Amino acid sequence: MALGPLPGDPFDALGDPNRRAIVELLRSGDRSVGQLADELPISRPAVSRHLRLLRRAGLVTDRAEGTRRLYRLHDEGIAVVREYLEQVWGEATARFRLLAENHTDHDSTDRGPPLTEPIEIEFTVACAPERAFDLWTSKASLWWPRDHTVSGQPGLTVVFEPRPGGRIYERTRAGVEHDWGELLAWEPPHRLAYRWHLALDRADATEVEVTFRGDAEGDGDAGRTTITIVHSGWDRLGPAGPDLRRRNRRGWAGLIPPYQRACTDPPGGAP
Repeated sequence: MALGPLPGDPFDALGDPNRRAIVELLRSGDRSVGQLADELPISRPAVSRHLRLLRRAGLVTDRAEGTRRLYRLHDEGIAVVREYLEQVWGEATARFRLLAENHTDHDSTDRGPPLTEPIEIEFTVACAPERAFDLWTSKASLWWPRDHTVSGQPGLTVVFEPRPGGRIYERTRAGVEHDWGELLAWEPPHRLAYRWHLALDRADATEVEVTFRGDAEGDGDAGRTTITIVHSGWDRLGPAGPDLRRRNRRGWAGLIPPYQRACTDPPGGAP
C-alpha cells in the first residue's frame, strides 16, 4: 500500500525518538529552533538537523517571523500519514481477530527464551569490589566519556542517586539536567541494576545489571574484582531492538576501558 505524494518517507523520519518528540511539541503550536531545544535534551544544531528531515518528509513546514523561523506541523503531510495508518490498522485488526479466533492459549512457561539475547560482558579490574562499585556510581564523573552523554559538555557531573528508584542523570556546569535512567537495585558493593534510556525516550528503556565479585587471589592490598554486565530488554523495543543492541554493544566497548583505567589509579588520584 503506497503513501500519498509526500517528498520523503514520513515513517523513516518518525523512527527517531527526538523527531517524534519535536512533532509532539509542534502539536501545541508554532515554535522556533531555540524554543524546541529548550524542551529537549539535545542541542540547537541537532534540533535543526531533525527539523530538516521532518520538512523533507513533508511533516513540518516553516515561515519567517522577523529574524526567526517558526516551525509548524504540515497538515497535508500529517493527514496522509493518518489515512495510511487508518487503512493499515483496519487490515491489521481483521487479521488479529482471525488469529485470535484460531489461537490456542499456551502457558507463559512455554514462551521460550527472548528473541534478542542480552548483552553479556565480563572483565576484571585491579581494585577491590568496594572501590569498583564506588567508581561506577559515586565517582563516575571522574572517568565517564563525554561522548557517552547527552550534552557532551566538559565539566559535567554524572549522578547515581544511591537508592532503588533513584535517578541516574548528568548535570552540566550550568545546572541543566538530562535523565539517563532509574535505579532498580542498590546493593553495595556487590550489585546494582537500573533502567537505561540515555538519549532515548523513557518508554524505550532497557535494563542493566552490574555485579562485582571479589577475587581472593588478587595481588597486594588492592585486590581484584570481576565485573559482569547483563544488558537486556531488547525485545520490548520491537523491530528497533536488534539495531539498538548493536549500538549499545559498541557503546560498552567505549565505556569499559576508561573505567578500567580509573580502577588502576590510586584513590583520590586523577583518572
